[in-house]
Amino acid sequence: MTSVLEGQVALITAAAGAGIGAATARVLALAGADVVITDLDAKRTAKVAEALSEQTGRKVLGRVLNVADEEGVAAVVSDVLAEWGRIDVLVNNAGTSEPQPLWETSLESWRRVVDINLTGTFLTMRAALPQMIERGSGSIVNIASIEAWTSGTPGNTAYHASKAGVMARVNGVAPGLVPNPFLSRMLDEAHLQRLQDQIPLNRTIDPEDIANAVLFLAGESARSITGEIINVSGGAYMRA
Repeated sequence: MTSVLEGQVALITAAAGAGIGAATARVLALAGADVVITDLDAKRTAKVAEALSEQTGRKVLGRVLNVADEEGVAAVVSDVLAEWGRIDVLVNNAGTSEPQPLWETSLESWRRVVDINLTGTFLTMRAALPQMIERGSGSIVNIASIEAWTSGTPGNTAYHASKAGVMARVNGVAPGLVPNPFLSRMLDEAHLQRLQDQIPLNRTIDPEDIANAVLFLAGESARSITGEIINVSGGAYMRA
């Protein structure tokens, strides 16, 4: 595993938390990549980057980034290219949700969710792609959701629409329920338990499960795969 991404540079958005982004950064670093993690909180991002470097022995940079900020995205990508001259793997993990009935959803709420989930993905892809095209290599993996296919959380309209848009680009991973502190703040315990009860494999999906799917798509083993979405939901959604 340590040689899968040896010599490559990976940029992962929203990777300084306790969920999918951090797990993906760790898995890609253990696979040999030098890693750039981005997040909104400067202190947390720096702390996570330092810890990850110590754990994996790889060079890890931490950068503050709001993916919906066009100039901020361009600046971070330019910074990475100045440091390493390349971005081999881009993982678009940043996302948010504000569940509420469609008829009660404000335009401001809609825009916040779409700006981060969909426009942010567009901005990072647009910034990273030219150097990938010039070098003739590179991999982009977008984190979508099975809720782009089915509504496990009623009233999550902006999230569903934005994640469906994310699926329309390159390769992606569609997680099912991955428990984390963010979800616990957003959804009540009873609803989370109902989602958990709907998983046929009857086990909790860990962030590492998603990260391993990202690693596969980022590596040479997936060189002939594009435009595909890997469903990692424990069977909560059965894709035909």
